[in-house]
Amino acid sequence: MTISFNTKGYDDFIDFIKAYAILCVLFGHTFLWLDKVGYSMWAGMQVPLFILIQSFHAFKKDEIDYHINKVLRRVMLPFFIMEAITVFIALIMGGGILSISMLKSGGYGPGAYYPWIYLQVAFLLPFFAKLLNRIPKTMSLIAFLILCESLEILLSVIDCPEWIYRLLAVRYLFIIYLGRIWAREGIKINWITIALSILSLTTIVYFEYFSIDDEPWFFNTKWKYHRWPCYCYVAYCFTALLNALWRKVEKYGFMNKCIKVLAKSSYEIFLIQMSVIWLFKYTNIEILDNQYLQYCIWLVIVWGVSIGGGILVNKYLTNIHAVMPRA
Repeated sequence: MTISFNTKGYDDFIDFIKAYAILCVLFGHTFLWLDKVGYSMWAGMQVPLFILIQSFHAFKKDEIDYHINKVLRRVMLPFFIMEAITVFIALIMGGGILSISMLKSGGYGPGAYYPWIYLQVAFLLPFFAKLLNRIPKTMSLIAFLILCESLEILLSVIDCPEWIYRLLAVRYLFIIYLGRIWAREGIKINWITIALSILSLTTIVYFEYFSIDDEPWFFNTKWKYHRWPCYCYVAYCFTALLNALWRKVEKYGFMNKCIKVLAKSSYEIFLIQMSVIWLFKYTNIEILDNQYLQYCIWLVIVWGVSIGGGILVNKYLTNIHAVMPRA
């Protein structure tokens, strides 16, 4: 079985993956019992999914064209604006919050590292495209495996600080190779990819629940299952499961509309949730004595403001981009 993507234009299934991934971002940043629900195996791979999509969109073109102005305008500028708004609101609420810890985190709020990861991947994609176009598929795979494992060993040997590792895209480099597979071959489900997916899923379980110290072969980090052995499961069998789910829901017009809106606004939803969650934590607002009821109210507010605010911001930015000259 092969799941093919539309490499010439819009693809509904890509939208479904984006919508699913952004909901998993919200879930991962707001649910308190992630270790109780097998989070790493079904909802903890949001960033790998987004980078798979980023790489797929790059490789589906005959030639990757990299426009720094577009990346800065569409990704980094909204991020900086949202960070500035967050700082302004926090200052109004009474506190100086500019700190070294913020710089080390890449910004305020959960997931603030992601725009920096996206930027690095965008820079690296043209280079890897030239490399992958010059060597056979098997050699490409071997080259990526050697590169990714060498980086794991190097980071272990030099004892890379966690805050630097958090902002580096090195843990996601193997996804670039898998993104090219998506663009060139689609998702092939056969005994080889099933076996690889099972092995990959096993490594996710190992790194999440059993690993203690795997250095120098694997760098010790809290990003336990965001490593090269874990991504075949995401790119093949897990995405095939998402495709089966999408086939079930695509029949319903209302759900299709919701999926498209969530997908289109996914980055803005991500930015809003960063700010809202951080501001709640910063202000330490307590509405009720009952912690569980307060948590439920907090959950509704964060999800509602993040999704609703993200959709509104996306519509506003879309209108602005529509009247701006293209870079």
